[in-house]
Amino acid sequence: MKDSKVTALEIVQLPNDEFVVRKAGDDTALLTINISDEFKDKLEGLQIDLASKMLIAGIEYLSESSQIEAANLESKTQTLH
Repeated sequence: MKDSKVTALEIVQLPNDEFVVRKAGDDTALLTINISDEFKDKLEGLQIDLASKMLIAGIEYLSESSQIEAANLESKTQTLH
C-alpha cells in the first residue's frame, strides 16, 4: 500500500453556530453540522459535544471507506503470472 499523506483537520464553531470540519488553515468546510434552535435547547449547552462526535464519526467513516476503496483498487491492479 502507498504511503498516506497526513492532513490536519479542525472542528470549528462558526459565528452562525454551524460546526464544520476543515483542513487546518483553510476556510473551506469539508463537513457541516447545523443544529436547530429547538434541539439546542434540549441539549442544554452540549451541542459542541454532539457536533464533535458526529463530525469525528464522519471523518472516521470517510477514512475507512477510502482505505477499503484503496485496497480494492490495489487488488484489482495486481498482475498474476
